[in-house]
Amino acid sequence: MQPQSLIPEKTNNFKDEVKESTRYSLEDKRKDLENEVKELTQEMTRLRRINRNWDGGLTISTIVLTLVITLLSTWDRIDEQDKKIATGILGGAIVAIQSIGNAFPVKQRAGAYRILQAQANNLLTDVKYVEGTEELKAIESQFYLLRSDAAKTEG
Repeated sequence: MQPQSLIPEKTNNFKDEVKESTRYSLEDKRKDLENEVKELTQEMTRLRRINRNWDGGLTISTIVLTLVITLLSTWDRIDEQDKKIATGILGGAIVAIQSIGNAFPVKQRAGAYRILQAQANNLLTDVKYVEGTEELKAIESQFYLLRSDAAKTEG
């Protein structure tokens, strides 16, 4: 039979082991979530850049083509018939570029990805300083909502 004084010591050791096991598990989960949030942040950054670049390219193309049409209309050395043909072709290109911008709203998507990127960065900061399981679950829930929002932006 064991003396009574050793039983509380074993109980405390067991509690310490459970606490350490929980802490390790929490740290593993935190690191996993941190990695997932980092991946989402990188993906949002990539998609924001792509959409921003497309928006810039479409805008610059429209501006350049509009300037070319303006120059053609004021230049006297070009035959009137050639001016009409060139203006028609360039005008058609401008309309096509604007249609692309309407069909694929890259400017709006770039803005949406910027917001999602900022939210992911905020989550990344939060997940680095998680102190408990409940807090981790709350951040994990926010992360899943953020991923859902990202998927809606794609659609």
